[in-house]
Amino acid sequence: MLKNIRSYFWRFKKYQSPLEKYIFPLVLLLYPLIGVNAGLDITDTMYNMANYQYIDHIYPMWFFSTFLSNVAGSIIMHLPFAGTMLGFGVYTTLIISAIALIVYYALLEYMPGWMIFIGLFMAESLSWCPRVIMYNYLTYLFFTLGTLFLIKGMFAWNKQGKKLFIAGVFLGLNVMVRFPNIVETGMILVLWFYCAITREEFINAIRKTGVCILGFLVGAGVPYMMISVVYGPAAYFEMIANLFGMTENAADYSSGGMISLIISGYTGSAIAMLIMIPCLMAGFIMFLLWEDRYVWVKKVLFSAGLLILVRYYFAKGVFTRNYFYYDSVFKAAMMFVIIAIILAIIGTIGFLNGSRQEQTLAFTVLMIVLLTPLGSNNYTYPVINNLYIVAPISLWLFRRLMQRLGEREYNFAWQSMITMVIVTVLAQGLLFHSTFAFGDGTDGRKRDTVSSTIYKAQGMVSTGYNIESLEKLAAALGEMSLINNRVVLFGGVPGLAYLFDLEPAIGTVWPDLDSYGTDNFEKELLELSVSDDPEPTVIIGKNMQEYANISTKYDILLDYMNEHGYNKVFESERFMVFATGIESED
Repeated sequence: MLKNIRSYFWRFKKYQSPLEKYIFPLVLLLYPLIGVNAGLDITDTMYNMANYQYIDHIYPMWFFSTFLSNVAGSIIMHLPFAGTMLGFGVYTTLIISAIALIVYYALLEYMPGWMIFIGLFMAESLSWCPRVIMYNYLTYLFFTLGTLFLIKGMFAWNKQGKKLFIAGVFLGLNVMVRFPNIVETGMILVLWFYCAITREEFINAIRKTGVCILGFLVGAGVPYMMISVVYGPAAYFEMIANLFGMTENAADYSSGGMISLIISGYTGSAIAMLIMIPCLMAGFIMFLLWEDRYVWVKKVLFSAGLLILVRYYFAKGVFTRNYFYYDSVFKAAMMFVIIAIILAIIGTIGFLNGSRQEQTLAFTVLMIVLLTPLGSNNYTYPVINNLYIVAPISLWLFRRLMQRLGEREYNFAWQSMITMVIVTVLAQGLLFHSTFAFGDGTDGRKRDTVSSTIYKAQGMVSTGYNIESLEKLAAALGEMSLINNRVVLFGGVPGLAYLFDLEPAIGTVWPDLDSYGTDNFEKELLELSVSDDPEPTVIIGKNMQEYANISTKYDILLDYMNEHGYNKVFESERFMVFATGIESED
């Protein structure tokens, strides 16, 4: 199969250089901008933007645990044209482009550009997370930079110490972007692995480790000093204690809860892949019968079988055409991740008979896949969102395995099976990337409406229902002079603080979350009650999610409003607004 592929594409060899030099980087730069104006999500997306805008109001535990991401978001918000959701989104999208381009140029030393491009195109297509969430994309940026400098440092003949130090700096900064990223310091195992397989002297391995640790301390230490100067040296460590205590209220943030979610993310796709085993066995038997005869007939028959398998997956809902939702790509992407793990293990144990560098790159893939989802309660979705290094190297390992196992015709079975998964992910990913918008239109409604009255939503395309309900709320707030007021938000509507410039009256715009304890909510409302302005506007979303303590918190909020004489001054199908000093609409 490999020989046939090479001979077919050899005629295009003359185009490879200009494509790799100009076209591929340009595509990687611009492709993430598709969909930058799609969706108007008032939950996770604008929740983060509200935190950037009202950075002084963030609950201390979340402020310090995601310190650099909040600071970076706040800085971007003050850049030219970043005053709207669209303008801000363009800036943050460039971070995704930067990650891809950094990986592209860094890996050119080890593999062909076209292969890196295909992997990165896949990675960009699967970037499902809202582009404005800095604690994710800054994580991927610094994690990627740290990993690449670690690789370059290990393999370098010159300036090795400098590169290892810089790797440590980026991994240190990464922890200050989001504290759970501390688990990603486990990438030091890659260095130890390389030292082990190259039989590095123990003292040299210790020295290189020390250089990385020193860089880490500098990377984490500078932001910590900034925190200490402004908030005191104990503030960050108090955050850590509170963060570990949070798991009592949010079970899915506990170590056991997160690992359980990660395992379930793998098992669902692994079970769906079981049917591939008898298909492969049938293919092997077919190619071994009358070997070297009727080869093309066998290949056509097996390829037809793969098309039937793809059709089966669509029929069973493993793959879907719901490109407005995750299920269109999730299991296909996880199949690729599982294949990547298998290829990484094969490469790590040295079966490919490649260089020590290649062996280490395979182990690097394995470590990235294992470490990325730790510290998150989003199943294996973080892995899918962080394939920038994983996908290109996995494609390289796939080709190396094809070379290692030779040209026997029965290899066509497993080679075409993996190729089917890759092609499916690329096709589904492209359609997903072109259609999906986080938290908007996920029920299948078309996004075909642009707001004409909400300034920060200018240029953003959403569903007619979403725009109409938000504009109706904006008009009501404007008529009652409640725009720019202080507010308590409840019921999954944190983004309204950003959208309408409503200053939070308590330390969060999303008190529904289990990670924000009931005791904290009650305490902050008590402090608000005795403040100079105890009666902020209260906006409640009707579509409340089933968080563990949401009923208790809602009762606490209703009691507070009752004690302070609030009236319901506006109600729509989606929102309720309460205020004092304004006649009730009932």
